[in-house]
Amino acid sequence: MNGDPLLIQPEGTVSFIALGSAGAVFQDSDGQVIKTALKHDTQGCEEHVVEHVQHIESISELCIGREKLIYRTLPKNPHILECLEIGDNSFRFPYHRRGNLHRWIGNAIDAIKWIHSYGVIHADISPRNFLVADDLSIKLCDFAGSAIRGLRPLVEEEDRYRIAPLTPRTCKTDLFALGCLVYEISTGTRPYEEIEDTKEVEKLDDAQEFPDIDGLKYQSIIYKCWTCQYTDVNILRGDYSHCISPEDYEGTPVAL
Repeated sequence: MNGDPLLIQPEGTVSFIALGSAGAVFQDSDGQVIKTALKHDTQGCEEHVVEHVQHIESISELCIGREKLIYRTLPKNPHILECLEIGDNSFRFPYHRRGNLHRWIGNAIDAIKWIHSYGVIHADISPRNFLVADDLSIKLCDFAGSAIRGLRPLVEEEDRYRIAPLTPRTCKTDLFALGCLVYEISTGTRPYEEIEDTKEVEKLDDAQEFPDIDGLKYQSIIYKCWTCQYTDVNILRGDYSHCISPEDYEGTPVAL
């Protein structure tokens, strides 16, 4: 027996959008997005491949179950990707064709403030998990690995956004990652972009030898996030309010 497992596309979907460890994302005929648990056709695959795929599928179902719990906990909020429908192993979302976030620091802070107020730790903050809507507002998404109500997270941040790997994710780890997000939005590059060795990045973080932020508008906020000086996102939000000026929002829908 030989062959490769094939991802099964749900009925009613017309195109594939993205694939992650937590699930697959498709577009349906109405132009909306369907996120489903991973399901494969393993006919013809060797036994060890089938076992590996079954393991991947079980993790995906666990992540989808976690995301269901979080969406059922969080009330609707303009900074969070709206869930239109929850199925057995799937979600239906609006489609935001403008892609991922690379701006709107204030809205990103407000999104994290909102989920923290409901006891949710995102655990994977990065530009790819903020979507830009047609009106240029942003939506935090992907709670498939997030922590809630004492349940441990199922994921960790990518290495450039992660502090203290293999330790519990908390509000402080979310805020460290948020500082990395603000840095990337401000500079156009991830922290330590020039360093390929993940272990070297971890050593620099441990030694608090951070990238140069001198001259950046939000350098104080970034530094406090990276050095875990914020005990609460509300304090960060207050610092941000003192940094902004009216011209920051010319022509944008962001509320102060």
